[in-house]
Amino acid sequence: MFSGVHHLGYTVESLDEAIGFYEKAFGGRVLLRKAIPNVGEVAFVVSGNTMVELVEPIEKGDLKGQVFAHVGYQVPDIEAAVAELKAKGYKFASEKPTVNVAGWKLIYLDQESALGARIHLTEV
Repeated sequence: MFSGVHHLGYTVESLDEAIGFYEKAFGGRVLLRKAIPNVGEVAFVVSGNTMVELVEPIEKGDLKGQVFAHVGYQVPDIEAAVAELKAKGYKFASEKPTVNVAGWKLIYLDQESALGARIHLTEV
C-alpha cells in the first residue's frame, strides 16, 4: 500500500531553532514555511531524500525541544487506500481527505484504530 515514508512530523518549541538545527546538522533546506491560523507555524525541511515537518504550535503547554508527533506515509491513490483500509475495519479521524498547506492530500487514521499512533496517508 505505501510507496514510502513521506515525512516525519515533530512539534517544536521554536521553529527558528529547529530549522537552524536541521540546516546546520544535516544540510537541510526549507521547502515551505507558513503560518496556519489557530494552529501555529509550520515548516517542511528537506535533507537528501528525507523530509521533516516542524510545527510550532500557538499553545506550547509544557513542550520542550522537539517531540515526535506523527508519520505521513505516501500512497499513490489516497481514495483507494482509504477504501482498502475501511474494508479491513479501520476508521479515520475525518470522513474524507483534506489538503494541507503544501497542497498534499492527507487523511489521519483514527488513533484508536492505529493503536495510539498518529499516522496519516499522504498523496502527493
